[in-house]
Amino acid sequence: MENSENIEVAAEHFSGTVGQPKIYKGSIIVNLTNAEKLENAVIKGNLVLTGTPSVNLTFSNIIVEGNLDVSKVEADNIDFDNITVAGDIEL
Repeated sequence: MENSENIEVAAEHFSGTVGQPKIYKGSIIVNLTNAEKLENAVIKGNLVLTGTPSVNLTFSNIIVEGNLDVSKVEADNIDFDNITVAGDIEL
């Protein structure tokens, strides 16, 4: 999946609902500083996560149709619950 531009999305605006997940067309970057959860989203590209989240960060009901890059996240405890990644995961 080729996409030369990454769109920055604030963590507080990232999540949708179970009935209406947010759909992102393209690759996105999310700064997780002080975030507690990201949920209910479909990313039709790559998802790059950065920053330092709160003590426990939870991902729930997320589909990434590209790659997931969490190498820039500074956290000890990340809980991936019901996340699907079609591509590679970079830790």
